[in-house]
Amino acid sequence: MPDMFDARIALFNQHADSQEEALKMLADEFVKCGVVKDSFFEGIITREKNFATGLRLNNFSVAIPHTDPEHVNRTQVGFISLDAPVPFIEMGTEDSEIPVTMMFMLALKEAHEQLEMLMKLMDMFQNDDLMERFSKVDNYDDYYQLIKEAGLSTGEE
Repeated sequence: MPDMFDARIALFNQHADSQEEALKMLADEFVKCGVVKDSFFEGIITREKNFATGLRLNNFSVAIPHTDPEHVNRTQVGFISLDAPVPFIEMGTEDSEIPVTMMFMLALKEAHEQLEMLMKLMDMFQNDDLMERFSKVDNYDDYYQLIKEAGLSTGEE
């Protein structure tokens, strides 16, 4: 599997007034790096409306927005932490809002990569200590160290 973190897309302690603004900030980083097509943000918004990606954990709520491979040029995972939560609809519900402070956005070129990455993320989300550290990370080097510790990257460039 290719390194899904090579474009170094990570934003720390950002301020967003809405879910859409937070999604746009991160999607714009994907576009800047050439990872996705211009249609990616609209794909993310459409999918989020139809299949919410908010996930309540023990001590945090996260979101794992993603969309169809047709909007993606190459596989990549991006991260954003927010200085204040924004509401997301909880996965598996139609209207239950949860306060999200971290997003792991997925741009997956191959459909089979989705299940594998979601399983790895779910394993990571079970680790309260690791998630606490993700919530406080403020630079890419420390973030990438957490990614490697979580087993999401081998560190091979």
